[in-house]
Amino acid sequence: MAEDWSQWLDEAPGSGERDSAKAPVVRLRGRDDDSDAAARPRPILVVGGCGGAGTTTTALGIAGELGATGEQTVAVDATGAGSDLALRGADEQLNPISLQAWLYGRGDDEPAPLKECLSRATSGIGLLWRDSAPLRRRATYLTVARAIADAGCTAVYDGGSPITARQLRPLLEDADIALVLAIPARADAANRLRVTLEWLDDEFGGHAEGQGGGIVGDTTIVVSHQAPGPESPVAEHLREHLTGWVRDIREIPWDPHLARGELVRHNALAAGTRRAYRMLLAGVAS
Repeated sequence: MAEDWSQWLDEAPGSGERDSAKAPVVRLRGRDDDSDAAARPRPILVVGGCGGAGTTTTALGIAGELGATGEQTVAVDATGAGSDLALRGADEQLNPISLQAWLYGRGDDEPAPLKECLSRATSGIGLLWRDSAPLRRRATYLTVARAIADAGCTAVYDGGSPITARQLRPLLEDADIALVLAIPARADAANRLRVTLEWLDDEFGGHAEGQGGGIVGDTTIVVSHQAPGPESPVAEHLREHLTGWVRDIREIPWDPHLARGELVRHNALAAGTRRAYRMLLAGVAS
């Protein structure tokens, strides 16, 4: 594997130059006196470190395992122009109502009843798909997050890539939302992590936060194996250099069901794949 990126991982987090004229945004954790909400798993945002990172299948896998625990779970398309989240995940019912139509609701800027607008998967989760139309006036994905929480559900967001996309910023600023950064098991994708993690630290980190702190310390990296055969050593190399910097590094094995690129049925995934999603969920949702 290429060594042109690993040395920076051994440097102190504050050793590089920063733009001192721009203060970072500090992620704030909200307060909620509702005991039921406090006991609910954290919402999860899955973003790609590069294109083809498997964010949609990762979001569906996490949501499917979360739904299996009995939690009311919604997989949400949080991309800028719409992804195939519902087309790939709604193996029971594909509802024609989009995220935007749900959010416009029945007037007075109030969303329609969520459960009436969801597409459905046989795993029990709901799905919200979107198209390229904008959200309603002044609405952001924070508006979406609050409405989903008010409906008593936990959201798993498919943010696609790039992580710098404007619509993802409200979710990245919210410390209640766990961040999963997905990459394919390729050396070039691992090489790009430097830029992504530095951007996260610059934009959302605090100056007083050291190694393992802030948004980078709350980030779980998922290495997705997308080809059969001997497993790539990318994840092990990342563990060698990033342990103590990020929350965790997990692997999703190659799965022939996912590799077909067709409708994803959660119960058709291999036992090892479901176990990997379950372990990933256990680490990020608490």
